[in-house]
Amino acid sequence: MRLNGTISRVPKRLLFRLVILSMMACQTSAKAQDSHTGVLHHKVLSTSSKRVVFDKSAFYGPSTLLPLWSNGYLVSLEAETFQPGSPNVRLYDETGKKVREAAIWFEGSQRVIIYSAVATPDGRILASGVANKVDGTTGSFIALTDLAGRTTDVIQTNGFFPAHICQGPDGNIWSFGGTGYDDQSQPKPGDTLRRFDIEKGQISSYLPRATFPKYPVPEEMAYIHCSIDGVVVYSSKARKYIEMKYQGDQPHIYQVAQVPTGLRLSGFAQTGPKRIYGHFYRSGNNGLYYLSFDEAAKTVNWVPVEGTVGIYSKPGVIRGLWGADADKLLVNRAEDAASEVAVHWVTPVDQ
Repeated sequence: MRLNGTISRVPKRLLFRLVILSMMACQTSAKAQDSHTGVLHHKVLSTSSKRVVFDKSAFYGPSTLLPLWSNGYLVSLEAETFQPGSPNVRLYDETGKKVREAAIWFEGSQRVIIYSAVATPDGRILASGVANKVDGTTGSFIALTDLAGRTTDVIQTNGFFPAHICQGPDGNIWSFGGTGYDDQSQPKPGDTLRRFDIEKGQISSYLPRATFPKYPVPEEMAYIHCSIDGVVVYSSKARKYIEMKYQGDQPHIYQVAQVPTGLRLSGFAQTGPKRIYGHFYRSGNNGLYYLSFDEAAKTVNWVPVEGTVGIYSKPGVIRGLWGADADKLLVNRAEDAASEVAVHWVTPVDQ
């Protein structure tokens, strides 16, 4: 399969940050106010309802990015491949075993970068990225595979870098990404949140690049999730939380007013409407936090989940967040041995 190429500036900074964040991540209680009821509450975690040791290849490789739980699979990515036949997306089932992989490649490429991938409800692979061609051009894409891992459908998104993707219940693909920069280092015009149909291509778009400042780049260190009724985006760099209903006309934007001091977001999950969780870490300090919403001010704050924040080895501390399975979070606990990669299914509980 061949992609048509264009000459554009590939966002290498995004790739660099993704890989560094993954490498580093694999190495105070508070009260919050419910924005709907006004009731003060704590959040704590349940004991693990399930613990699974995963194949280490899901987490460690030449350019392996942080995996993410999607439709019953842990999705693991290799950020860069340099030849056809090299697997760059892998799926692991709930027993921790690898069950499927894809080697997404295009004729005439010299490198393929995978930015994001999810599993479809029937177990196929949906991935986004950029192909660098031998002639110096690039082609950005969203690709779908069959159950054997073969690429069957491709959307070319030239002029838009689909840095983060998810799939809605109607099969539409949502992406939060970048428009690139011109020769004067100015952001190119265009929308940053886009909806695609695998057969028709782009069908709608929202959030002009001008919504965000020139720097930092909003799609760096960002996350996207498709739920039953809408899509949410979190941009660490722009400090924005964004909600978009599938049947809505425009997204709702919240300013992130408070983040954990000195820590960096490395995992993101949604278990329900306005039930957003994040894992933060830095220099041996880790923890699980959740978003508290102030609807009047249109702001959100990160609040620690009680008992989960502290140094890397402290019992109870959460050392990783790999997404959500319905109302359960998939996490790594400080009690786990460093010699194995264990994933726990836990439930956040209001108190």
